[in-house]
Amino acid sequence: MPDGHILTLGPLTAALRDGGLGAVTCQGVEVLRALTYPVRNRDWGTFLTQTLAEETTPTTYRRQFRDPGDAFHGTFEARLTTPATLAAEVTFTFRRAAQINRAGFTLLHPIRGVAGQPLTLHHPDGSTTATTFPARISPAQPARTLAGLAHSIDGLALHITLSGDVFEMEDQRNWSDASFKTYCRPLALPFPFAVAEGEVIRQHVTLKLTPGTASAAAPSAATTTRARLPQVLLAHEHGPCTPASPAHPAALPLLFRLTPETPDVTLTAMARHAPPAIEIVCDDLPDLHRQIARIQRAGIQPARVTALPRPFLKSHQPDGPWPTGLQPADIPPHLRRAFPAALIGGGSLTNFTELNRHRPDPAEVDFITFGNTAIVHAADDLSVRQTIEALPDIFATARTIAAGRPLHLGLFSIGMRSNPYGDATAPNPDGLRLPMAMADPRQPTAFAAAYAVAILAEAACAGVASLALAMTDGPLGPTGPLSDVLRVAHALAGAEATITAQAGHILITTDHGGLAANLTPDPAPPPKRGQPSPAPDSALVWLR
Repeated sequence: MPDGHILTLGPLTAALRDGGLGAVTCQGVEVLRALTYPVRNRDWGTFLTQTLAEETTPTTYRRQFRDPGDAFHGTFEARLTTPATLAAEVTFTFRRAAQINRAGFTLLHPIRGVAGQPLTLHHPDGSTTATTFPARISPAQPARTLAGLAHSIDGLALHITLSGDVFEMEDQRNWSDASFKTYCRPLALPFPFAVAEGEVIRQHVTLKLTPGTASAAAPSAATTTRARLPQVLLAHEHGPCTPASPAHPAALPLLFRLTPETPDVTLTAMARHAPPAIEIVCDDLPDLHRQIARIQRAGIQPARVTALPRPFLKSHQPDGPWPTGLQPADIPPHLRRAFPAALIGGGSLTNFTELNRHRPDPAEVDFITFGNTAIVHAADDLSVRQTIEALPDIFATARTIAAGRPLHLGLFSIGMRSNPYGDATAPNPDGLRLPMAMADPRQPTAFAAAYAVAILAEAACAGVASLALAMTDGPLGPTGPLSDVLRVAHALAGAEATITAQAGHILITTDHGGLAANLTPDPAPPPKRGQPSPAPDSALVWLR
């Protein structure tokens, strides 16, 4: 696979990446972040494909591929046809009948220079709609029924045409992707859907640009912020973690999730720790009271409590249908009566997406919560790094939802704790960088440590009160360098810090110690006097 090879024609370039296209630029301006063609299974997992043959010229890339299970074969071709035009085609031929959620082109639009800007939608009936890319994160699709779209970025005009299916757009910042995504087959249609043996799916995309006075933006200047560092917790849940995990060496406070399946031995272990934050998953109102009684019998005095009906662990489109029965808004009064000394929360026990789509009334709760995983849609290193770019928008939108209530957040991790979009997380026995997998090969490495420092810095700058950066053990446990980051972050919780960030380099300093990270694949520039210089994709920590 010629990853890193760049197609070039005049000012137009397209980088080859993972069998598709990565950044497409014109006059140095990124106009498209990626052009891919995934096939998604009924759990929204992505079929991996094998390359059968590929051919590259200075302006063209062709690839033949297959699903390892031989469900389908396909071809992809991308061509720079003029110094301002990119054309691409993908074809899938299904060798046997299958049930899938999606097959076809996905276009990722960058958020920098795009969010909040005018957008023209072209529809299959020939009509157009004038709108804008959302500034705050949209819970619903900001653009539907698409046959094309047009907008500008840094003075450069783009016109994209789409054929072979009906497309729509979603705001991928919901899942911490730093992009807006245009994709095929509207989510309002039933899924999974059936494809027959021998069925062929063929799609075309054309990107036309009008070069002007655009030029690549100058590298972003370093930003320096004074902020208070949040409390850092470890999440614990029976299933991903052992029933009674040993305490972390730094004795971090726990964010304990109680479900009907949680054994009593876990409650006994939790009672030995400092008052934890508790997340309750219940099936109905009687079950909520059963879980409350278990907490009380164990003698646990929680500092914060959130509860959610089990059906709301799954994701639902903003326009429904939504689960019936016990609703999240019904729960806070029951928690207040049971735990009068605790703060009562509302929100999501999965991702920001689910909070954004089902927002609690901030007047009825004391804090707002949600979590995040970096690999819902893509799991390569670059995509994971880019999720940090979306966090300021996530936190800003969450603060709008919270209306002055603090943000006490759940687990922020690379790997996926649970799958709101399907039956389970993706199995990963081979240790691949795999979307929607709980077990991620980077968890015990310096990459995960650097990623955690970057999350901590963004959370502090946004005024987040607390969050979990790992689980107590299991696939999302704090092994390797991440353990050192958690130890120091715990020791510095509540301290006033100076946070400096620039292009993936993060420095957090306090009077009592600090953390530094280089979340890039390149060596850090020479440090200033007294400043640390982490290696690529690694972190440094220190205490005074």
